[in-house]
Amino acid sequence: MTQVQEGVDVRTVVAEPLTLEAFAPFGDIIGPEGHERLPIDLYGGTVDAYNIPVHADEPFEFLVNRLRYRGLRIHNLERHAGLSQAFIPMDGAPFIQVVAAADATLENDVPAADEVRAFIVPGNRGVQINTNVWHEPPFPMQAEQLLVVTSHQSLTKGLQSKVDASQEIGQLDVDKRNITDRAGYELRINLP
Repeated sequence: MTQVQEGVDVRTVVAEPLTLEAFAPFGDIIGPEGHERLPIDLYGGTVDAYNIPVHADEPFEFLVNRLRYRGLRIHNLERHAGLSQAFIPMDGAPFIQVVAAADATLENDVPAADEVRAFIVPGNRGVQINTNVWHEPPFPMQAEQLLVVTSHQSLTKGLQSKVDASQEIGQLDVDKRNITDRAGYELRINLP
């Protein structure tokens, strides 16, 4: 159970279904929809291949994240300039992805609450978030979930840094900010 600090305003974001059109300002859906089939003929046409480019300023790596249910409170928003970060479920379970546009209006140095969106990502799809798009790591919708996450060395080091420590982008490639500490309200996700 999440406890609310006395006197702290609570705002909400309603989670919405993941669609190509709704998610396009924030990144790509990892799946065949919206991507052109490549003219690769493997095994007599029994394999269809689709290209979803990854933007990375340095060689990227895969992290395997074990997420545990943590409630639906958005604590921090972060962004990365050198990588389009992907989140891909390994166990077929859905998750919630929170995002705000790279150019979102900042209030008290965090994206305005009314510009934060939450998407329910089905367990048979992943998402890739464009560079500089604000996001929180995925919210699992079950007790525990495994995801593959794209990263690179400076981002991985930056994620190990103190929460809400704005790093010079490029040095550690992470800018993460605590919503309640900076803006004075709590932001929660409501399911439809």
